[in-house]
Amino acid sequence: MHQYLENVNVSGYDVCGSARVNGFDRRKQRKKESIRRAAVELFRAHGFKRVSIGEIAQKADVSPVTIYNYFGSRAALVQDVVKAQFLGLLERLRAIIQGEGAFPEKIEALVFDKTRTAEEFQGEMAETLFSSDPEMRRFVETVWRRDVNELTAELFEEGRRQGYVSGGISQEALILYLEMLRRGAAASSEELAAIGGNVRFFRELNHLFLYGMMGRKDGSRDS
Repeated sequence: MHQYLENVNVSGYDVCGSARVNGFDRRKQRKKESIRRAAVELFRAHGFKRVSIGEIAQKADVSPVTIYNYFGSRAALVQDVVKAQFLGLLERLRAIIQGEGAFPEKIEALVFDKTRTAEEFQGEMAETLFSSDPEMRRFVETVWRRDVNELTAELFEEGRRQGYVSGGISQEALILYLEMLRRGAAASSEELAAIGGNVRFFRELNHLFLYGMMGRKDGSRDS
């Protein structure tokens, strides 16, 4: 999975295999991880927009110059964090989808996990992930096409086998629908920013995705 995220799993070895350089690289990687942890903690508490490089540097006990040397810019650090969080979310979703449990139980767990994610980072995660930045768009497109579509198709195939999903919906239609949703989210960064951490609205969007406008097939309604 982490082939999508540069610098997350950086090897401790250089091309020459020098032990001296290996030690340097390990120290460098530890310092980068310290910066990431500090950034994540501050971003969770205050959102991406309200945290300065100086605050991250102070918490990580490094200089602002060190952060710029390792990540290039504040925007690049934010992207690094968002990509890692998205990949982490994807691995949690994979564990739910490929784990034990009936289809409705998995749907409930997925919605809960995504709702929890929507609350984090002051509701700015989706806005940043689906921003107009070309690098973020390439990242999302790559992960979405190679993993999200596959996992969702796997989940709904299981739901079809268990009798919860209509057998008349082809995998091709499902994948196309998911791609339309992704492109819609990518084109709606301002709307996502307005939603922010509105958990109820996020649950409503999940309900629309899962059940459409007509409600559940069994006739039950959300409270």
